Amino acid sequence: MTKIKLLIHAEDGSFPHLSEYLLRKYFNPKDETIKDHFILGIAVKDTCIQPIYTAKESKKKRKRQESDGEEKKVAPKPTGYTFDTATLHEQTRLMEGYNTFAVPSFDLVDDAKVQMEKDASNRLKNPQKNSTKEGQKSIASVTSTKNHLSLITPNGLQQITPELYTQVGNKLKCDHLLALFDQANLEEGKKRKAAACERSKAWLGLCQKSHQSTTECKSKLWAAFSCHDSKWTLNDSIQYITEYKQSLEGIAIVGLHHVQSRAERKDLVKKISSSFNPKPALAMLAVPDLSQLFDAVECGTEIISTSLPVTWARSNKLFNVLKVKSEEVGSDGCIDLSDEKYARDTSPLLEGCQCMSCRDSRYNKAYVHHLIKANELLAQILLFGHNLFQLLTLFKEELSSDDLDLSKVRELYE
Repeated sequence: MTKIKLLIHAEDGSFPHLSEYLLRKYFNPKDETIKDHFILGIAVKDTCIQPIYTAKESKKKRKRQESDGEEKKVAPKPTGYTFDTATLHEQTRLMEGYNTFAVPSFDLVDDAKVQMEKDASNRLKNPQKNSTKEGQKSIASVTSTKNHLSLITPNGLQQITPELYTQVGNKLKCDHLLALFDQANLEEGKKRKAAACERSKAWLGLCQKSHQSTTECKSKLWAAFSCHDSKWTLNDSIQYITEYKQSLEGIAIVGLHHVQSRAERKDLVKKISSSFNPKPALAMLAVPDLSQLFDAVECGTEIISTSLPVTWARSNKLFNVLKVKSEEVGSDGCIDLSDEKYARDTSPLLEGCQCMSCRDSRYNKAYVHHLIKANELLAQILLFGHNLFQLLTLFKEELSSDDLDLSKVRELYE
């Protein structure tokens, strides 16, 4: 039986929303469902940035120390940031035992779009600094050179080389490590897409070489297949990954959700899978909705990365894996608890659910609705815990079943 795994982004290296106590109680890594169907995704861009300190002392401080007649050690000041890290369990509150997957980013183009939106917002606040020409169309573009990739991090734009990335990735001691890759926006020209493909080829070789030279416990290395141009560079990308397949654990497909045509997305995944013998393990990063999630399962993907439990929680939505047919359940299988009709609804969040939020009927729809209206963070905590539990239930009981009938599962949600 194929055990399809759910990959969730651990924001800033931490499990989203939940405290250590709630983790231990409801999503313990010793639980069979967590062992078989759950992976924490660790983005290097979020986790591995540390300040650089200098021991240089200012003249003013030195004179003041001399006048006191005593020598005092002055703490060095941070001068910038660099990529470095300790093991994941030394620097975070995560319990040991979770399956983990380290990646540079889940999608470089999405990161660039978010940054572009922030810049646009700042320009609106400061019209004097707005230098963008009126009517000019902006394209979210990833910044990179032949030698390094510039990642957008919480500490600004940081540059990382393939060798440094692999070194940092192995220090994390995650179970899996995705090689550094470049990615181009679909709207960019052929030259930019060709350059991204060439850099990904070169960086995979450098990551593989650096990975093999590591003497400590190593993560399993994955190659990134970037879908910046699904037609033009397909054969070239497959060819260079084939050269390293003996040392690879599998292939992670990045940016597939940017391809608008569903038929083209499915065709691309099938071509990638059928081009290798034996068939490689496939991971799909940044799956945005249930429809594409089911497509990934249909194409034989073993690891599916999505932020749906977090996205639903932040949108005040409660996922119902049972999908009881009713007017209150949307096309995405969710109930929007911000709706005023739940203000006095004392029914359980989901009858029969055994998640942290539903067990023993301790919370009801009216209470969570009140938390949402009061902008209480507890609403997101309860909804996230429920949504993750329900999605894991879908992976365990439906998508990993020996007699899976995906068409019947789709009927419930589409």
